[in-house]
Amino acid sequence: MISRTPTSVWVTTKQYNYQTMQKKRTIIFLATIFIIVGSLIMLENFHVIRGISIHWPVFLLITGCGFLLLFFQRDHIDQVLLWLGSFIFILGIFFYYLNYTAWDKLASLWPFFLGIIGFSFLSVGIFTRKKIYAYFAISFIALFIIFTLVFSVSKKLWPISFVVFGICLIILDYFYKKNKI
Repeated sequence: MISRTPTSVWVTTKQYNYQTMQKKRTIIFLATIFIIVGSLIMLENFHVIRGISIHWPVFLLITGCGFLLLFFQRDHIDQVLLWLGSFIFILGIFFYYLNYTAWDKLASLWPFFLGIIGFSFLSVGIFTRKKIYAYFAISFIALFIIFTLVFSVSKKLWPISFVVFGICLIILDYFYKKNKI
């Protein structure tokens, strides 16, 4: 028996029922997660339990893993899912670090965001074998290293980052033109 789905695609009833059940399972799973998390946070607010709110970065880790799983389920097709998943996952690890040390350190650790972007591009470059992502990764990681070194030595040396970024852009342009020809 054939039925028509809301997206105007003809599929068998069995396939349509399977897709509907998958969506219902996903909604039930998400609802359960929200109920559990909301209950735990409420119990912490009323001082029944302690130490739950410090683990909020676990949601970033789970979200990042979700994007990564989608990337692998879709046969490595959607590179945005890989970049976003690795970015959110690494960001969750970084925020966990800040939760257990001090958020005041963020003033000196902000170059790590450039490193996180670089490692996200690196993961895309590794899985897709496209050199442009590797070049972006090298650029962002180089900026991360330069900013970290410059700001730990002297804040007056920060213009070096412009020089390094300009060199990275020239190198990217060179390799892009070389691979395009």
